[in-house]
Amino acid sequence: MIILFCESCDWLLVPCTLLAFDDTDSPDGMCTTYLATLVLEELADFDLIGLPRLVRLNPNIPWKTRGNAAICLPLGRGIGRGEVCGSLNGSAIRYFPRGRQVDPTELLSRASRVLEKVAIFECDKTNPGMVVSNSRPPPSLYWKAVRGLVSLKEVEKILERSGAVWKKYKSGRGVIGASAAMSWRPRDRTWEVIAYRAPSRWGTLRKVDPKSVIRMDKHTKMTFNNYDYENDHVAITPGSPCPILFGIRGDSPAELLKAREMIRGEEQDRWLMFLTNQATEDHIMERSVTSLRKWESARVRVHVSAPPKTIPGGHVIVRVSDGTEIDAAFYEPSKQFRSVARALLPGDQVTLLGSVRDTPRSLNVEKMAVRNLVEDVRKVRNPVCSKCGKSMGSIGAGQGFRCKICGSKSPLSAATYRKFKRTIKPGWYEPPISSRRHLHKPIRRMSKVDIDKI
Repeated sequence: MIILFCESCDWLLVPCTLLAFDDTDSPDGMCTTYLATLVLEELADFDLIGLPRLVRLNPNIPWKTRGNAAICLPLGRGIGRGEVCGSLNGSAIRYFPRGRQVDPTELLSRASRVLEKVAIFECDKTNPGMVVSNSRPPPSLYWKAVRGLVSLKEVEKILERSGAVWKKYKSGRGVIGASAAMSWRPRDRTWEVIAYRAPSRWGTLRKVDPKSVIRMDKHTKMTFNNYDYENDHVAITPGSPCPILFGIRGDSPAELLKAREMIRGEEQDRWLMFLTNQATEDHIMERSVTSLRKWESARVRVHVSAPPKTIPGGHVIVRVSDGTEIDAAFYEPSKQFRSVARALLPGDQVTLLGSVRDTPRSLNVEKMAVRNLVEDVRKVRNPVCSKCGKSMGSIGAGQGFRCKICGSKSPLSAATYRKFKRTIKPGWYEPPISSRRHLHKPIRRMSKVDIDKI
């Protein structure tokens, strides 16, 4: 019995057979979500029992191909009224609320032949895997895979106990992602509708009308990350030469169906709706600075311990501490987000969310909450010697002032100071839309509890 999330109500016990795969693309082409459409074409005599699932895993894994996404298709013999969730070759794809399980071995045999035709095997980082099971792996596998490292040996033991069948290629690392996608049970979830290009257009410049994207963004309330107004950039189109034309993300599958139809540009060859863990920040863990480990993503409460500095490349480094110090890095691709980092002062209290880099050891910041700001008080004039009437010079940091003529001394308090208005306020800050990672939860998606948990 497989537990599936009902997109419109609550958790239901729904019999189905899970088919999952991962690690089939490369930085230069293909797409694991596109393989989902090809598999559904091959398995057209079966039904979707619930929506296809697009599950993002640990974004810091160095051997990932692109976005580290795995796909899980819940399949079987559908029962009840089907709802449209896609279109392939002009035919509607439907998913059903209930179903019956089917033979896993048959699914694996037929689906693996499709994978073998299109996976980018020549890429060193591409190590595909496919898994089919009538039993779902434990949810703990998902949480470990989205936040840390999982070994293939560990996963295969889990699959053996559940009676799954699987096939691996090259190192077979894709079996890990496929199994983790199977095990995902949402605490939070979003949806994405993805439209694909005709094969004849792959590798050519995408034609998506920016005005239609802006119009869609302004007329939909529950979509997000569509257009980067700060940098005048269409954010729904990928930058790689993959088959995707665009992908629209949101909190309402019904609204996403309408949003897709509002986009103008080249022909949408096919499209498919996915249930996803994108924009949930499932990868983030509460940590102290001393407990940070490489390739993980963490949330730390710290204070600024040294003034920000800009290094070659335009990156901003801020030294922070919770008793143990670490560099917080705001890299150039985060664009305007760096201006918030530059406005920080020693003593400011902040909460940082980001990924841990081992060498040089740092926290690469993806979102920040300013909890408390110190006053910005600066010296604007040195004191004047009461004997000579001349401006005094500094003796050294924290040591006061001395007259260069007569040698008279004055304390630090004798200087003239001015309080400046801070350019930032307490609250949450994030990079512009075009600089966000797949799992980044936009501030607009944060609940009051999230926002207050500063």
